[in-house]
Amino acid sequence: MTARFAIEGLNKSFAAPVLKQVSLQIRPGSIHGLVGENGAGKSTLINIICGLLAADSAELTLDGKPYYPMSRAAALAEGLALASQELSLIETLTVEENILLSSLPESAFRIDRRKVRLQAQELMNLVGLKHIPPQTPLARLRLAEKQLVELAKALSMPTDRIKLLILDEPTSALTSAQADQIHRIIKQRADSGLSVIYVSHRLDDVLSVCDTVSVLRDGVIQHTAPGSSLTSDDLIREMSGEELSQHNDDEVRKIGDVRLRVERLSNADFPEPISLQCHRREIVGIAGLAGAGRSELLHAIYGLGAGHQGKVVLVEPAGDVLIDSASTAAKNGIALIAEDRKSQGIFSGKSVSLNSTVAGLSKLSGNLGAIISKREQRACKELISRLNIKSEGPRQTIDRLSGGNQQKVLIARWLQADSDVWLLDEPTRGVDVGSKLAIHNRLRELRDQGATMLIVSSELEELTALCDRILVLSNKKAVASYERGQWSKEKLLAAAFSEHKGERALAG
Repeated sequence: MTARFAIEGLNKSFAAPVLKQVSLQIRPGSIHGLVGENGAGKSTLINIICGLLAADSAELTLDGKPYYPMSRAAALAEGLALASQELSLIETLTVEENILLSSLPESAFRIDRRKVRLQAQELMNLVGLKHIPPQTPLARLRLAEKQLVELAKALSMPTDRIKLLILDEPTSALTSAQADQIHRIIKQRADSGLSVIYVSHRLDDVLSVCDTVSVLRDGVIQHTAPGSSLTSDDLIREMSGEELSQHNDDEVRKIGDVRLRVERLSNADFPEPISLQCHRREIVGIAGLAGAGRSELLHAIYGLGAGHQGKVVLVEPAGDVLIDSASTAAKNGIALIAEDRKSQGIFSGKSVSLNSTVAGLSKLSGNLGAIISKREQRACKELISRLNIKSEGPRQTIDRLSGGNQQKVLIARWLQADSDVWLLDEPTRGVDVGSKLAIHNRLRELRDQGATMLIVSSELEELTALCDRILVLSNKKAVASYERGQWSKEKLLAAAFSEHKGERALAG
């Protein structure tokens, strides 16, 4: 069968070669998976296909014709749509405007708002956003909902014009129920003739949805095979070049004294009071469905937001400390790593050095309070080495790092501040298998050194691998708590759905 989209001998270098003799054949109506560790060259390849970068050398064809787009708009005009992990949405516009912005006629003097709203609502219903009014400002949505808006935007092109759909981490902020819905849509579109390139670190998703899978390592396609012939271990081996050891999930540990107390905490996001205690040398997971209040609870514990009832207490040898604001939390060594690192974590355009040391600048200043550059650079280099952050050095801008390495920089930030209480929201969202295991191992090391951790994750496998105890929220209520050895996936899911009383709920 003639390829819908073909790449032959693609090469791209910056300071060093990034892509080397890459060749791919994407058949009509097929879903082609592309996997690789962060830094393998996936983003560069996608940017070239989408017209955001030019290859140094390559032969690209779309439906048998030469294809060399010079911009994202040119690629779109040729029938290529992209749903990007780094969302291409505009926060100040509404949901409907974001979805259909690229599909509006260029020559229109007046936009038919009713028609736009109907088209947007149809796409929103398709991807699972029927509960959100189309005119809602995008800024009000959670990250998982924004990711679904990004997908709806990519699908807004008429079906007779779209030829190739590229999905870059389309389910990174979603849980299994939402991902399954998205996979059904992708398969239906592929059955109608659409070709799909599916990029994801969720290997089980790749294997379940993709007809063919290619592995990219160090800029080279290492392996291509039918998805049905591969396992996750096969992909890990090809991506890393080695077997990755797994942690013993059955380990039972001895925890320490109470370090953090949450006493009847409530606000508008979770009106029913929630109480819990977290100990030294303990990782507590927070599980639940979309809208269960997981992120909101984490933020409230940190002192973000308004209208809180109850209290959060940090237990110190010299006496309890009331955490009533984010500044008080940070001052007392409580770390917060938010779900959306792009808008709530990294300082975009700034150096790795500033991003990694900003929470502990007092340790780097002189007698007059000025930051001593040599101390800052030395501290950053130590953190880069300690966490094995792949970068060109402290002065490199953080935006040029892979997602996994950006996440490591955020962990470094709070290591520099000597934090021993950690609140982590989706700590491995959108990072590759190797980086995920490295982050997991680092979190376990911190726990074993005496840290206290609260972790929100949409992946039950991550919670069961990391946590000593899991608290389950359902419909903004704390409904169950399981110690290691007591839980099962069935128990956790049953608890998560327990307060929804039969209504359809999406995880996320």
